[in-house]
Amino acid sequence: MYKVTRTVKGVTETLKDSNSHLDKTFTDSVAAELLAKKLNANTLMNTEHWTVQSVSLTSQ
Repeated sequence: MYKVTRTVKGVTETLKDSNSHLDKTFTDSVAAELLAKKLNANTLMNTEHWTVQSVSLTSQ
């Protein structure tokens, strides 16, 4: 499993599912990378880029 995160001013943010407070997770790393790339295309600050992190099943 994978999730998309970024760090802003020292605080890590995780992308959430639409209409939910739950973290958006991906079973495919390629899908997660494509979404992170799309989000970063709209990000003005270079230091706030979205990245993909692997998530173990026990941490959810």
